[in-house]
Formats: sequence, C-alpha cells, structure tokens
Amino acid sequence: MREFTGRTALVTGAAGGIGRALALAAAARGMRVLVCDVDSESTVAVAAECVAEGAPAALARAFDVRDASTFETRVAEVTAEWGGVDLLFCNAGVLVPRRLWEQTAREFDWLLDVNVKGVVNGIRACVPGMLARGRDAGRESHVVITGSMGGLIASPMLGAYSASKAALAVIAETLYLDLAATQAPVGVSLLAPGAVRSRIFEAERHCEAGAEPLAGPGAAMREAMIAGTARVGMDPQRVAAVTFEAIESERFWVFPHPEMLAALPARQAAMLQGRNPQFDFGRDFRPPGGR
Repeated sequence: MREFTGRTALVTGAAGGIGRALALAAAARGMRVLVCDVDSESTVAVAAECVAEGAPAALARAFDVRDASTFETRVAEVTAEWGGVDLLFCNAGVLVPRRLWEQTAREFDWLLDVNVKGVVNGIRACVPGMLARGRDAGRESHVVITGSMGGLIASPMLGAYSASKAALAVIAETLYLDLAATQAPVGVSLLAPGAVRSRIFEAERHCEAGAEPLAGPGAAMREAMIAGTARVGMDPQRVAAVTFEAIESERFWVFPHPEMLAALPARQAAMLQGRNPQFDFGRDFRPPGGR
C-alpha cells in the first residue's frame, strides 16, 4: 500500500503509546483516522491531535475490542461515512506479569481475549470489505497486527502475554498466506517490537473488578519492566515510522529492535538439539545497539 492521502485508517489501542503514534502517523499522511480504545477521554484527545496533525477528519470511538458486534458496528459506520477501512492497525493489547499458576482463570481469559480475540474481531470486521473494494475498484489495503518479540522469545513471568503474542504471529502469517492464495490486494504486516515507551504496564486499570492486585514477584517484575523501558525503550513515533516504511514496501516482518533477533538462532538450535530451555535476559532482551 503506497497511497495514503484521503484513505481511512482504523487504530485500536490508540489512546497512547504505539497506537497513538500510529494514528498520528496516519494523520500526517493525509488519512482519515478512526481512533479506537476503551479509554474514552484519551481517545477524544488523540482524535483532536490527528486533526491538528493533518487528518482531513478523525473520529473517536470508545469500545472494547473483545466485543465483536460493536467492532462490526463501528466498521459499518465508518464504511457508510468514509467508504471503508483501508489500513487496519490491530494494536490493542494488555500485559500483567505473573507466574502462570498465580494467574487467575479470569485474568488469563481477559489477556487472551483482548490480545488475540480482539485482533480476530478486527480482521473479521474489516477484511471482507477490503476484499470487496479490491475486487470492485482495485483499491489496495493493509492490515498491521501488533505482536511482540515476547511472542518469539519466552520469558519468565510473561506466560499469558507471550502466549497471546505467539498466537498473533501465527494468525498474522496465516492471514498473509490466505490472502496471497487468493491474490487479494490486501497486505499484511506483523509488528514485533521490543521495549517501547507506552502505557501497557497500566493495563490493569482496564481489568474487570475483582482482579487480583499485583504483589510479590509480579509487582517487582512490573517495576523492573517500567524502569527498563524508561531507560532504553524506543520512542513510539520511531516504531510508527518503521511500520509505515514496511507498509509502503509491502513487508510482512517488522522488527523495530533488530538487535533482539540474535536470540532466535540460539533458541532454534536448542530446540533442534533437544536442549532444555534457558533464559538469559542480557542475551535475549538486548538494548538498542547491544551486542
């Protein structure tokens, strides 16, 4: 996808961090932007920022990506008003660090439902329209799914989160293959960042009432992740810039932190050699420029 001006972008998880940066980057390219998040106040603020950034129009829609019916309704509304979604960013995601046996069934379901089912709901709501416009008008479109390096590298305390992001890697790749098999003019990219300065560590504020508060190792892990991200985390605007470069070049894999890829051959070698898993934070989660 190379033409952006006058087209429409839908961004979930757009109230802050990577989502906000993606929405503003789309606006700067002359796109209309549908700003979606569960945080209604911040969603309105980001929509206003999009207009100031150059979007010909921006709408704020507060809803939960787990709600498939509402997702479809919002897409139907924007299709009626703007002609459909051309660039879909499935970006909404949550993270709560906890040992797997300490994570309640309710919290585990919430993490998987937001991170995985929310993406599938977006695909289901938007891709049929993209296909129809591609057939009828030769209109190119693109889907970007925000995964994580955590979906490619297992880490202690992040079982539910990493499982969800590993699922997204398979979903994104399968979507790419399914679309390619039909020669559809719909591109797909998997965005897999490392540490990025965002609000994901505040995810618990959106969890249902009655969730177990973080304490002990989970709370310590979160504080360490917050401190580490503040120190070496990438600016979300840089992530957005790298992502749009990938969209324009029709590139599937988007790795804003290429230095982290060095951990993948060692992991694959251990699998092939039958060696038990080991985790080395310094090796597997290197800061930018790290060796």
